[in-house]
Amino acid sequence: MRRACHLLFTKRIYSDRVDAVPGLVALVESLRVADSLEDMLYALADAVAAVLGVERVTVRLLDETRARLLVAARAGQPIHTSEVSFAVGEGLIGWVVEHAEVLRLESAEQDPRFVTKPGQQTAIGSFLGVPMVDNGGTIGVLSATADKPFSVQDESISRLCVGIAVPWVQAARLRRLALVDPLTSALNRRGLESTFARNEEPCVLLVDLDHFKSVNDRFGHATGDRVLRAVAATLGDVARHADDVVRLGGEEFLVVLRGATVTAGARVAERARSAIAALRLADGEGGEIHITASIGVAAKQANETRDALIARADAAMYRAKGAGRDCVVVDSER
Repeated sequence: MRRACHLLFTKRIYSDRVDAVPGLVALVESLRVADSLEDMLYALADAVAAVLGVERVTVRLLDETRARLLVAARAGQPIHTSEVSFAVGEGLIGWVVEHAEVLRLESAEQDPRFVTKPGQQTAIGSFLGVPMVDNGGTIGVLSATADKPFSVQDESISRLCVGIAVPWVQAARLRRLALVDPLTSALNRRGLESTFARNEEPCVLLVDLDHFKSVNDRFGHATGDRVLRAVAATLGDVARHADDVVRLGGEEFLVVLRGATVTAGARVAERARSAIAALRLADGEGGEIHITASIGVAAKQANETRDALIARADAAMYRAKGAGRDCVVVDSER
């Protein structure tokens, strides 16, 4: 009976929006060939933007605490000048998650549930929010905004796109959990295997925090863990969407830059070094922790193994330590 209702629902959508069928086919194909969870989420955002004919679509997923919604992918320009998050129940996005219901509004900012966030640089207009729900509950929200009102057909086709994507997304999330370091959310050593399988000609950055043991010794491991999480997030911000951050162990990270030259890798490394040096974290005693990193850079040579490449980057990192720390050293072999 449920299958029959679903077929009738799908048939009605197709008859009302025949123009959406190519977009649905393209979405399925994009999900099938996607290399990563991020690629799947961007495929979903792009597909909904295309079939609805709107510029802005955002996919937000609940964080590990299931308390806040963070941007995971978007089509079009952001509404805010910086990334904003929503707590469950906060604003229109939070309402959709909390109630696991679709929300369609002609004037988003006139709705009493609307919450203004700092840095909003454009009017919202009409709003369409669709919960992303799997067997375990709501995992996120797809939202779209436009100058024109969204129709019942727009809502239906968006729900269908989300319904198509969620099983793929959840399967990718489960695979991702097996590849991710639970402390920092960077990839773990198993994830290292995965990223090298996708990157034929990578450039790698071997990042080692300077004097990190003293942080644990003086302020405790809980503070040290906060530092590691902050550094992992900083490296993720510096890296490109297609790149990966791996925690090799302890205070050592590897950034894998897809298809980058050693020159480009050196530029990214310098940005990473500078960003880490700029971090200021409370030490719990009324002061701040200042952390720096030594970084080695190496680009893959023809027929070179992964271990040999990492070893060259590691050797360059140790030369950076010997040069006084808080600096970047590029491997000279090219």
